[in-house]
Amino acid sequence: MGFPAQADGVVGPKTIAAVADAAEAAPDHLADAYGIARRNYYYALADQRPASRKYARTKIGGKGGWITRAEEFMAPKYRLTEAEHRERTARWA
Repeated sequence: MGFPAQADGVVGPKTIAAVADAAEAAPDHLADAYGIARRNYYYALADQRPASRKYARTKIGGKGGWITRAEEFMAPKYRLTEAEHRERTARWA
């Protein structure tokens, strides 16, 4: 959401302050931002590691467990349609 934080593997006072600032600025959007970031992270993992694709896409091409769980956190308007998901994963072949 644009609030400064560095990924160092630790949730410390700076991370907590950034989350608090984000929650104050957009309390209705923090869960959406988290869900979108989580979904994008899972897609990126599967892009880089073919063995992980089974967690992001079902055998018939639908949304896998990683994606459906990530999208549970966000408002329906931010969830990908099945067509968008299939387009996103099409290059995995």
